[in-house]
Amino acid sequence: MAGEHLITDDETRNIVEGFLSASPWLGDATWGRDALGPGSEYLRDFNGVVRDGAELGEGQRWSWTVTFSDPAGTQHSLTHERVLEGLKRIVYGELSGAASFPALRIRQWFTEPAQERTGLQLSMADRSMICQYALYEKALFSTDGEELFGKKLDFFENQRPGTEALGK
Repeated sequence: MAGEHLITDDETRNIVEGFLSASPWLGDATWGRDALGPGSEYLRDFNGVVRDGAELGEGQRWSWTVTFSDPAGTQHSLTHERVLEGLKRIVYGELSGAASFPALRIRQWFTEPAQERTGLQLSMADRSMICQYALYEKALFSTDGEELFGKKLDFFENQRPGTEALGK
């Protein structure tokens, strides 16, 4: 059956929701709607936002969009199509070094038939990696619990409330 491997809007939205929840330093998340399909660019204003009252034409459908800011206040946005681009970079890209191992899990998830894939859950780290590849074309930071010697690496541990300063 045609389309049995298609990644749905719900699946990509779930990926972004996981990314945003695992990245508390990203703020001001605002969800909206997007239009997909032939000629959908004509439903948008000059800022790329779907105009109020826009009506879908033949072959078009509604999807989602989310905008958020990074710690520097820079606005970013993700859409279904942009998340798919991030997935494609991971699945079809030439990843090496530390990025290649986590990509194996994402690649397997991507190639599963839809019926089986919907029962599989990507980790928060997987979701973050996909969104980072969608935004930056590479992974810039990790959202999993990177641990060194049994505890999370924290260069500012001695400055956190409730901890003794090192060397005292």
